[in-house]
Amino acid sequence: MPELPEVERARKLIHETCRGYKIKKVNSTEDKIVYTGGNDHEAFAKEISGRTITGCERKGKTFWMTLSGKGRLPVMHFGMTGMIQLKGQEPTWYRRRPRENPKTWPPRFYKFVLELEPQSGSVGKEPIELAFLDGRRLGRLRLLPSPVTDHPPVSALGFDPVLSHPTFEEFEGLIAKKKGTVKGMIMDQAFSAGVGNWVADEVLYQARIHPSCPVNHLSSQNIKDLHHQLRAVPLKAVEVNADHRKFPEDWLFRWRWGKGKKQAKGKKKAEDAELQRSDEEGGEDIKPKGKEFLALPNGKPATIVYVEVSGRTTALVEELQKMPEGVEIKPKISKGGKGSQSKKRPKGDESDDGSSGLSEEEEVTTPVKATTARQRGSANKKVKQEVKDEVEDPPVKKSRQSTSKDDTLSSTRAKGKTNGKGSTPVKREGGNKLRKSNGRRTQVELEDGVREGSSDLSDLPSD
Repeated sequence: MPELPEVERARKLIHETCRGYKIKKVNSTEDKIVYTGGNDHEAFAKEISGRTITGCERKGKTFWMTLSGKGRLPVMHFGMTGMIQLKGQEPTWYRRRPRENPKTWPPRFYKFVLELEPQSGSVGKEPIELAFLDGRRLGRLRLLPSPVTDHPPVSALGFDPVLSHPTFEEFEGLIAKKKGTVKGMIMDQAFSAGVGNWVADEVLYQARIHPSCPVNHLSSQNIKDLHHQLRAVPLKAVEVNADHRKFPEDWLFRWRWGKGKKQAKGKKKAEDAELQRSDEEGGEDIKPKGKEFLALPNGKPATIVYVEVSGRTTALVEELQKMPEGVEIKPKISKGGKGSQSKKRPKGDESDDGSSGLSEEEEVTTPVKATTARQRGSANKKVKQEVKDEVEDPPVKKSRQSTSKDDTLSSTRAKGKTNGKGSTPVKREGGNKLRKSNGRRTQVELEDGVREGSSDLSDLPSD
């Protein structure tokens, strides 16, 4: 998911290339999921048409264009796969680039395309076009009055680590009453806006804090390191315009993406191969050249493990990120794959001071098999059919066991294989004839192991 650095790159692109341009025309497509806040794509297009772009601002992962004249402002959120694109340029990809031709226009999955014409004082002199696209439809487009920061959802966001990072004293006050895991806290957008999964993991790695550490178990040094890295990591990423290949070589981000590659099969394997070809063609080969592993301070290879914290796959270095002494919370190891979901364990006994360090929403979880409504229906149908079969075809009544050898011989009437001296009786085990019947053909096992079959029931031994 695009996080603070990637969204800042998009904001910067709009501010530097579209400022001073007039929105001549808006080509929008209907999408009742992406367009939200009570406005459809037509109302969105109508309200921003004819106005001039005066800038672009951001808070956390939300950004918006400021426009001249009266009316609300277009507010955007990328979700997981949203991005913007200038005609003739590549989109603002996240890490893995979709296999799309950047020369295709309008681009696939676009939600709106702005046709912009230059004005006196604009940053450019040639007409340009700007598109917002979102393949998975998890992004959001809405209109909000100015100032945007006074209205939800932007007004509900916490501090922005780049724009409004709190002082250390303010930071201590903010976390004083927090519960749950430290990763869950810093990913809460009401606490620190813009911090997503990879930023949180990088911050905690650089601060040498285990992501599952309860907030109330952080040491004074932990809090100082967390306060520093919570700003340092996003700021460094923004300085290089979210170009992942320029991130420091000792960042966990450069090494964390290898999970599951060896297990990839079929379609996934083909997609990985396609991504590799893209890397070879100048794409996202983010591992430092000439290095084979993330090194520990002693020069040995670091062990990157993956656990689930706050519902997200979390990367950490087990040699450097330790749980505090006496805290035995063990996060669920992420197994991955389909057909599994999280199920809460019983909370158990907890001390009054919350020493477990976890809130109800952050109980340690274990995977259980998930079933869809279709699968449950199929299973119920199968059970009903089995019950029906049992009613229609009751089991064959077993023969009474003979209690003596004489009874056994006298009750046996079967065709035997002769040896010239007479017939050989059917061998019994535990007093029962060994026979198998499917209702049409019966097999009787003889003493020497040969099976003799009959097509009807007339030659069955009688009891």
